[in-house]
This record gives sequence, structure tokens and C-alpha cells, in this order.
Amino acid sequence: MASKILIVGAGAAGIAAATRLYEKGYRNFIILEAENRIGGRIHTVPYGENVLDYGAQWVHSKTDNFVYDMAAEHDLVEIEPQRENGLCIKSNGEEVSIKQTHHAMDLLTSSIADVQRLKAYSKSLGDYYVEFFQEALQTGKFGDIDTETCYQIFDFFQKYHNTYNAVDSLYEVSASGLLEFTDHQDEYLINWKTRGFKTILDILMKRLPEQNCNPIPLEDFILFNKNVTKITYPSNPDTPVRVMCSDGSIYVSDHVIITVSLGVLKETHHKLFSPKLPLMKVNAIEGLYIGTIDKMVLEFEKPFWPAGWHGFGILWRREDLVELRKTDLKWVEGICSFFVPEYQPNLLVGWIYGKDARTMEAMHEKEVVQGLMFVLRKFLIKYNVPEPKTFSRTTWYTNKNFRGAYTSRSVMSDILDAKAVDLAMPLVNSLGRPVVLFAGEATHPEYYSTVQGAIGSGWREADRLIELYANKEMKIHFSKL
Repeated sequence: MASKILIVGAGAAGIAAATRLYEKGYRNFIILEAENRIGGRIHTVPYGENVLDYGAQWVHSKTDNFVYDMAAEHDLVEIEPQRENGLCIKSNGEEVSIKQTHHAMDLLTSSIADVQRLKAYSKSLGDYYVEFFQEALQTGKFGDIDTETCYQIFDFFQKYHNTYNAVDSLYEVSASGLLEFTDHQDEYLINWKTRGFKTILDILMKRLPEQNCNPIPLEDFILFNKNVTKITYPSNPDTPVRVMCSDGSIYVSDHVIITVSLGVLKETHHKLFSPKLPLMKVNAIEGLYIGTIDKMVLEFEKPFWPAGWHGFGILWRREDLVELRKTDLKWVEGICSFFVPEYQPNLLVGWIYGKDARTMEAMHEKEVVQGLMFVLRKFLIKYNVPEPKTFSRTTWYTNKNFRGAYTSRSVMSDILDAKAVDLAMPLVNSLGRPVVLFAGEATHPEYYSTVQGAIGSGWREADRLIELYANKEMKIHFSKL
């Protein structure tokens, strides 16, 4: 099948590229999606009393963020209040005071405020935090918090940042590379009220009644369950790009916009592209980092916790951790915390990261629930924790169409000098015209790991082609309608 533009992936970047092209009058394009749904790592489903976001959940910042701007225009998002009653609980059920927890966490977080020190630091973010922690401990900056609790909170702090950055270990994260990410931190959490993050896709496709305009019929351009296995790109300007799928179908096109995850590129690039990608592109794919975080969702008949309780962070005592590591439940060490989502009063969601998340994904659901109940009953000894009504989980690594959650900058990124701009650079033919273009959150130099980064990258590549065909000579070559 022939089309002028082929988009691989109907996630946020692919939808953004397609809607931008459509709004500019382009119709001769096709989207190939490996899943049976749109959204990619945006995945909102009906669950419990409302909806549940298996993937992207919160809007990150209201500053310089068009996702927030588009949603706020129609009053679709809200800023969650700071949860002053959030808890950290030890593995013997002891609760750490809110005052102590906040003091320790704020002190540790302040370590990255020294931009010049961070920029000059050549080792990992894990090393950076350890040095700061030891210095703060020796100089008494933790105040009246006993040493054992300081170590437990520091362990939780590291787990929190492993989860936040979607990494196996902070010793893999580039300390100076952290500065590449633009994080305004102007608000705590911004949620989608009762609608879920898929609402941003409705906004892009103009499907909200509030938008008062004709919706974009993007379903007319999407082919589902299309797993791309080969992309042959020419240097000859008269030869089209050939895209083959696992079902044997072949598509030819003048341009292909690749929006698949970095995890998929890492696993397939050596066999996906013909000819093989240039070294700069390979370094970017292999050097940039994508990790695993998952959500584990327990639904109860009714809350067993008191009103206003929003969950807790996990602090393992050293002796309990030693015993845990001797058992088949050692994977639960990777659980960072549990939280109660807004508008879902009966749900408790656990966050897990790294190798333990990948272990969890491979386990039977019943085994996972047993592990979760072990943790809840060990830590929440003051409550009578009942059996859950339902259970669900994410499997972002196991799914071959994602192979991870989102991206960050690693020590390997520094070694290979891997940059998002290198990943974003299109492959061109002998005339210098782009034939294979790259979009997705991993290709954004400032907002990688976010939906605004994904959408912005999709717009960027669509605009690249729109600009290419903006002059009259090219318009004759490429019929828009």
C-alpha cells in the first residue's frame, strides 16, 4: 500500500504528528499501530468508581506546558493539595513523624539545588546523593532524627527517585545529565479529575464538546495490530521507503515518522533498519536510558484506612530486610510506596521499579497479590487489612511494544555522548530530504519522559515535513488532498 507519509505508532507523539498534518490539509498518510488501541504509554481504562491511568497519570507543571494549557482551557485538570498527612512507616509498623519525614526529605532534595556542583560532578547521581547524605549526617543536619531512621529515610529517598526517574539504580543515572531535564516543580501533582490522561488525545483530535469544532476522524487513518519488522530507507530520492509488518503486509512511502519507544528501538534497531543506522544514531539509542516502573492496583470493597489517609512510604528495618532477602518475596523490596488515587476511594496503588518490577511482571497474579498483602499486613499492623476485591497491574517491560516506561540520562549516556537531538535527527536521502524521522518523548532534549515532550516531538516532525512542502515546487510533487 502506498502513502506519502507513514507514522509508526499511535501514542501521544504519533497522534500529535497526525493531527498536525490533518489540520494543515494533509490526508495522504497512514498510522501503523502495533497495539489494538491508541495512546501508547497513555492508557486510561474504566476501573473501580472512576477510571485508572495505567501509564501517564499527572500533568507535570503548569509552567511552559501546553498540555496543561490545553486542559486548563476547558477546566479539565486540578492541582492536588500538598498531602501534609503523608506517612512513612517502618517494617515493624512504627510511623515516622510527618515533621521528621519532611525535614529529611526536604534536606535530601535540596542537594540538587547546587547546579554548578551538579554540573561539574563526573560520577553517578547515586554517588552524588550518598556523598551529600554522609556529609549531612556527620554535620548533624538531620537534627533529632536517630541515625537508623536517617538511613531508612535515605533508602526510601533513593527508591522514590529510582521510581521518579524509572531506573534500576541511581548509580546508573548521570548526575550532570539530570540538568538536561526541565523540571519547573511549581506544583505538586496535577490530575485529570474524573477523566484520565487519555483526555489529551481527545483534545488533540478535537473530540471534546467544549471545543465546538469538527472532530478529526483519525480512525480512518489508523491500522491496528501492525507490528513493523523492517524499514528499508533509500538514498536515491526516486526510491520510496519500504515498511514491512509481521503479517507480511508492505507499505511504501516518501517519509516515515518513527514514534516507537526507546525500549523498542534498543531491542530492534540492529534488525529493523536497512541499511543499518549511522553510528551517531546507534550511540543515541544505546546510550540513552529507559527503565521499568509499574503500578499494582488493589481494589477493596471499602477503605480499611481512615478518611484523609493517602498512603505511605516504605521504610525497611535492616534486620527485616535481611530476612526478606532470604525468601521468595524478596521482589517486594522494590516497592517504593502505596497511594490512594484521587476520585478512587477504594483503590490502593503500589509503585515498584527496576529488576523487581520486571520480576513482578513475570509472576502469576495470585503470587503478586500474596506479596502485596504480606507487605501491607507487615507495615499496617494497626489496621485490619482485608483481602482485595480485584487486582490489576501494568506490564510495561514485558510488553514487546514498549519494553519500558520512560527515559532518562545515564552514565552510559555520558560515555557515549548520547543526546536526544541525535536520536531526533532524521535520516536523509542524497538530496538532503528527510525520509525517516524520529519522534517520541526520548527525542525531546528538555521534556523527555513526559507527555508534553512526546506531543512536542510529534509536532516537530510534522512541522518538518510541512515546511519541506511549503514552497510551490514541492507542493506540485506532493498533493496534499
